[in-house]
Amino acid sequence: MKISTAVLAAGASIAAVGVAQLVQRHRQHKQRNDLATSLIQIEWLSRASSDEKEAAYWAPEGREPAQYQPLLSANRMFCQLSLLYRLGLLTDRQLVLYADKLMESAAARAYWARFGEHREAEALGKKTDEQFTRAMNEAFTRATMVA
Repeated sequence: MKISTAVLAAGASIAAVGVAQLVQRHRQHKQRNDLATSLIQIEWLSRASSDEKEAAYWAPEGREPAQYQPLLSANRMFCQLSLLYRLGLLTDRQLVLYADKLMESAAARAYWARFGEHREAEALGKKTDEQFTRAMNEAFTRATMVA
């Protein structure tokens, strides 16, 4: 092998490692941002689902905050479960089990009946989010067939 070819091959290898590191760094940065924003949302949902004054700001017109708070609480549970799944801390099988358990709650079923389509629209184009909403839809269907 010529020296110039060896140098070129070594340079290409170093460049490939550099690109792989940049891709990994970008992925980790995106995951950190996702985690931070999810935790902010979960904290807000926790506060709003337990504080009637906070819930009053966000309750739809014509709905009392006390009626809206169970939906906020259910949303918090969906957000927490979604975060665990997106972080890879739940297998697909575990997601199905937790989804079925969550849908035993009347508040969770009411939330999904009202906002499930919205969450599906938000998930479009994001494979993991689409898998999550599919699992929630299937659990909702099973729960409403039984209830």
